[in-house]
Amino acid sequence: MTIYTSDVIMPGISGVDSPSNSSSPRMHIQVALAHAQRDELLRQQWRRLNDARPWHVHSLRVPGQYTTGHYRCWVDSSEIGDIAVSEQYGDAVEGVIGMKRATERRTVVHIMHSGGLSLTEAGRTVQVPPGTMCVRDAQVPREFSYRPGTRARVLLLPSETLTGTGLDQLPTLTVISQKAPEARLLLGQLHLIRRMRGELSPAGVHAAQQSVVQLLTGALMSRGVSADPAFRPSLRTAARNCVEARLLDPHLSPAEVARTLSVSVRTLHRAFAEVDESLMAYVRRRRLERAREELVALGGRYTVSAVAARWHFADVSHFSRAFKRQFGETPSSLVH
Repeated sequence: MTIYTSDVIMPGISGVDSPSNSSSPRMHIQVALAHAQRDELLRQQWRRLNDARPWHVHSLRVPGQYTTGHYRCWVDSSEIGDIAVSEQYGDAVEGVIGMKRATERRTVVHIMHSGGLSLTEAGRTVQVPPGTMCVRDAQVPREFSYRPGTRARVLLLPSETLTGTGLDQLPTLTVISQKAPEARLLLGQLHLIRRMRGELSPAGVHAAQQSVVQLLTGALMSRGVSADPAFRPSLRTAARNCVEARLLDPHLSPAEVARTLSVSVRTLHRAFAEVDESLMAYVRRRRLERAREELVALGGRYTVSAVAARWHFADVSHFSRAFKRQFGETPSSLVH
């Protein structure tokens, strides 16, 4: 097995855009898949590669179906104050992660660019595809697997830096779309810091760390949806916020809400199964409430049929029946 510490892209991944302005050497690993001790060699070199930071990867192995050629990866590491940052690219690999013996609680953030990551705990698997970012408690042991050709930016930071910003409770596992405004701000800030890292004074590095922590906290508080059942209330809140922003959208559905929040429809339905009102019942109630507000405020300027159509009720009779069940009065009684 060979470990490369030069700044040359290895054969087989030359088409991958890798960082070129890091202050740390880019570390490359290559393992012959036909080697009888390939997994042990891989673990040894991965430990050596990550020797400078807390170890949280265990039982590292190449999936059994890969028997020819080489396993290849590179890792480019740097720091933003107390935040360890690494750009990673690699072929398919799997194992177990977790830092249960660590004295300091850590949080890991995966910002996925290509390939994909699967995380399994207690028989429940969460997929982290490209275009999402995953925030997880590094102490919790999980099985993981990377798809071939996975590239990600990975942050490892003390969890206390997040709890000290007003986030009262950290989720054990959260997936956030990179399209969310807060996530886009975070990614842009990380890109800018990476470009300017060598020019920053110690005070500037501290300010950069604080900005990353604040933006990550903002993404968690406004968009974070945990895959852990203990955080289903946060999922319901995020779903209702999504609904409020899209009440006039004719395509609003559980599938659309689930897609926006980067969870499955099944996970979304499970969260609402714990309360008396389903997601679509909430949508219907809020549309009725908004329709009533308009009828009261606008008087006779709009007909009942026009308001019903605006709030996506199939016909006036259906709207009137639902309205009376909800408020004990007919919509026509509010039109003067």
